[in-house]
Amino acid sequence: MKRTLSTRDVKIGMFIAEIDRPWIETPFRLQGFLLENVDQMRALQEYCREVVVDHTLSVGEHHSSRVIDVSARLLGLDGLPRSHPSDVESRLQASQFLNVARSFKGRIHTTRVAHVPRIRSEDGRSRLESELLYSAPIVDDVYRALREARMEIDSAGAVDVERLDGLVGEMASGVERNPDALLWLTRLKRTDHYAYDHALNVSVHAMVFARFVGLSSRQVRQVGLAGLLQDIGKVQIDYAILSKAGPLDDREFELVKAHVSNTVDLLRANEDFDSEVLGIIAAHHERFDGTGYPRGLAGMRIPLSAEIAGIVDTYCAMTRDRVYRDAVSSQRAMETLNQLRGTQFRDALVDQLLQCIGLYPIGTLVELNTGEVGVVVQQNQVRRLQPRVLVLLAPDKTIDRFPRTLDLIMQPLAHSGEPYRIVQALPPNAHGIDPTDFFLV
Repeated sequence: MKRTLSTRDVKIGMFIAEIDRPWIETPFRLQGFLLENVDQMRALQEYCREVVVDHTLSVGEHHSSRVIDVSARLLGLDGLPRSHPSDVESRLQASQFLNVARSFKGRIHTTRVAHVPRIRSEDGRSRLESELLYSAPIVDDVYRALREARMEIDSAGAVDVERLDGLVGEMASGVERNPDALLWLTRLKRTDHYAYDHALNVSVHAMVFARFVGLSSRQVRQVGLAGLLQDIGKVQIDYAILSKAGPLDDREFELVKAHVSNTVDLLRANEDFDSEVLGIIAAHHERFDGTGYPRGLAGMRIPLSAEIAGIVDTYCAMTRDRVYRDAVSSQRAMETLNQLRGTQFRDALVDQLLQCIGLYPIGTLVELNTGEVGVVVQQNQVRRLQPRVLVLLAPDKTIDRFPRTLDLIMQPLAHSGEPYRIVQALPPNAHGIDPTDFFLV
């Protein structure tokens, strides 16, 4: 239950869900927090007149559980009732997604789609399949631009930053329309070149996260450009060091750390390059407890956008195979980040990333209460535990020849009469399914 209160009436123990000004203009750098002390209350009263309190997330006497009317119909953003598609429609939706995904295999998109996907009134997003087709050529252009940037650096030329910035702007618009589609494209367009894949992965995830915590469109674009370019200075480091399977010695680690200054120097050659983006890149390896590099910045001395770039860089690196380490699942990566809360990363930043990525991120294999196995194809913006799932395996774990999608927030019923629900996330390659390629066979 939410209600709007004057800041004169807030009490310790209340969860502040919304404020009457942009979060970035206040000391409360991340959206949503529990009011825990008098200093926070005074700051809130200084910066805001009214706030929205969420009593379901408040504690003590200010907590009240949400009352759910299970018989009430789910409403879309347009206020109209929504219901789960019929079995035929669910199979058609699955077929449409799979057809689009399969069309990407081995294909480089060179032709732009003419019309920008429209935003649907029922959920405030563009249709997933339409956004995939529209944004795929943009992502391929990003890969081409990264390869050309590498060649320019090798030949002592200048990086075409203006082109890259324009492409990031187009991806940022895609993130605004449908973040799930851009996250899917980081999987569907994956190559065998780690550096390019990682750059795209960090850029997209950073923009999704920056948008989630309420940064402005300009700041979202800045963190996206920083994510795309923050490791470009590694081209000046011996590949034998970057691809070393064992641990680096002290000298090698110092050379790797130099990629930050290398990147900044390369980009400074462009006189009009955004100084704020340079600041993000320069600080993306700084850590909250001061153990990062190159300057050993700590706490609030690290810009929020650089903190975002840093934690996303770490998350994306853990969830992709490296020469010296196998990829881990998103859940394992979040567990690792949770162990670093309060040290390398700010507590609230870790919490917000977990909320943003969700317990079942895009592409996660899940087992349903029916024994069927599926993959998360789209997040639910309101209830993260009830995503849209594409069913791949029957209860006996044989391939479902006629797959269908289930929108769990609409509580579709299984044959038992109970609503479908996720009982567990599965590890990558569970039941022989390759989560990066299962839909392309």
